[in-house]
Amino acid sequence: MPSMRLLLAALVAAPLGVLAAANDDDDKVDMLGMEPDRAAGEVMFRQCALCHGQHGQGILGGKYPRIAGMPTYYLLNALKDYRIGDRGYDAMIVVGGLRTAEDQDLVNLAAYISDLEVSLDVPAPEDGSARSGNRLYRGDCKTCHGRNGEGKTRKESPPLRGQYHEYLLRQIDMFKAGERIHADDPDDETFVDYEDEDLLDILAFIASLDDVTEEEEDDNDK
Repeated sequence: MPSMRLLLAALVAAPLGVLAAANDDDDKVDMLGMEPDRAAGEVMFRQCALCHGQHGQGILGGKYPRIAGMPTYYLLNALKDYRIGDRGYDAMIVVGGLRTAEDQDLVNLAAYISDLEVSLDVPAPEDGSARSGNRLYRGDCKTCHGRNGEGKTRKESPPLRGQYHEYLLRQIDMFKAGERIHADDPDDETFVDYEDEDLLDILAFIASLDDVTEEEEDDNDK
């Protein structure tokens, strides 16, 4: 029979190990306690493909964003937000069938989309300076979105690189207008002091991150 000390050590170590794995490995994030059925997710994705493209590549110009390869934690959170009305867009709710989707449906769909692979060389805004945007990005965006725009699991923040700058700018406008909440903080003022020129510079820098290699992402979640 194990000693009380060993028993307590086992009880303490187990949850810490699970938490560490969830932070370090995107495949091990909380999927609502469900095993994803990617085949079922593929079937559900057919409706999503009507807007986001067959490969989840989105549409040039950013009317519909690239979703392929997005991390499961972000996709699942976004899908739940659309379902409960925290984010609203009729095409997502009605055409995508999210209004009546069960938790298992969302888990299946998020897992399938996250597995999609697509390579995009998105254009930068014509009036933006990646050099100036680099400095601004390091100051306000790097902590949550990663040095190379790869996103961070432990902050549940999405990747930014490889996304259409027009789409990102629309989201920023929604954050500024209070139509979306940035960084899970209703009082967040990240974008208040930015001029339009500053935002274009940041977006130009993000667009320049397309060619960053996996080897250069070694500081993710640090």
